Amino acid sequence: MKIRSASFRVAPLVMASVLLVVAGRAFAADAPAAPPAEPSKEMRAKMATLHEKMAACLRSDKPIADCRAEAMQYCQSNMGEHGCMGMGMGMGMHGGMQMPPPENPQKK
Repeated sequence: MKIRSASFRVAPLVMASVLLVVAGRAFAADAPAAPPAEPSKEMRAKMATLHEKMAACLRSDKPIADCRAEAMQYCQSNMGEHGCMGMGMGMGMHGGMQMPPPENPQKK
């Protein structure tokens, strides 16, 4: 009889565990993120100007850090702080711009 009474105690625990796993998966499923809003024509023009300025700076002899700083300053003054997410202020499509510049081995 002890086996039978033990199974009556274990069955509810197993059922509760299964219920928790199923409920956890249902709540953990993320809803698909909405695609980012398309930038306006004015914002696209500002973005194009920013990239043209960055390209001109990169073609010059200025250090990359100076080019980044100039681009960031232009971006913040023209598009606001939240308009510069790809410029190292957050997750953006320009992930490489978020990395620190590599060490220069010739500089000793």
